[in-house]
Amino acid sequence: MSSAFAVLGSPIGHSLSPALHAAVISRLGVDATYERFDVTEAAFPAFVADHSSWEGFSLTMPLKQVSRQVVVSECAMSTLTGSVNTIVRRPEGWLGFNTDVWGAQHALSSQLDTVGGSAVVIGAGATACSVLVALHELGTTDVTVLIRDTSRAAAVTSVASRLGLTLRVASIGTSVTADLVVNTVPGTVVLDDDATAAIDGSALFEIAYDPWPTSLATEWAARGLPVVSGKWMLLLQALQQSRLFYGGDVDVELPDENIIVTSMRSAIGL
Repeated sequence: MSSAFAVLGSPIGHSLSPALHAAVISRLGVDATYERFDVTEAAFPAFVADHSSWEGFSLTMPLKQVSRQVVVSECAMSTLTGSVNTIVRRPEGWLGFNTDVWGAQHALSSQLDTVGGSAVVIGAGATACSVLVALHELGTTDVTVLIRDTSRAAAVTSVASRLGLTLRVASIGTSVTADLVVNTVPGTVVLDDDATAAIDGSALFEIAYDPWPTSLATEWAARGLPVVSGKWMLLLQALQQSRLFYGGDVDVELPDENIIVTSMRSAIGL
């Protein structure tokens, strides 16, 4: 019997996850399908209950926190970040995982010679929490979070405290300088010229990939500075996800994994 997987979120039409997982399934030759469904927070619990025979789901906005309600246990990274972006069905129930941290960490380490000791993170949602952990793993110790409403920074503040990171929260438009700038807000959110000009960093990690290039990526390229596309994080978190879906163990590489990565890159034009 074919194993069924899918990516859930809202909106979901832009997601490249089906292309990535199709490449993995094809290369491995496993009997599996991978689809996409537009699912809101309110509809999520019922959707999962109605699809209880499915093997696993990838989760994107806005489901990374509400997903914790349906799991019987979660990985340490999910507990630390408060974010579950992958659930897999096991005999005891749904298990939750966070593959975003691993994806962000390996995207940065593979694409930049050095991340540096300081960072500016734009946004304070679930992705920002995962990015904080990834930065900590790479040796960053000083982070400024820029957000429109500074009263909504409780989640990132909590994560930073548990990690021992020095964290400042400031309004978008505040002048900041750091080694690395990470933008975690959707690509449809455009910073105005003054807010962009107030941010100074040696490299940009732009999580959004649709539309591409984002306004911030265009600005960084115009400055002649390196830009790491969010497609790298998407691909690498999907790779760890694939270990869970098609291999069963998040820490065990898939057969010929380097070839699989090449196929995944080709599937999304990376």
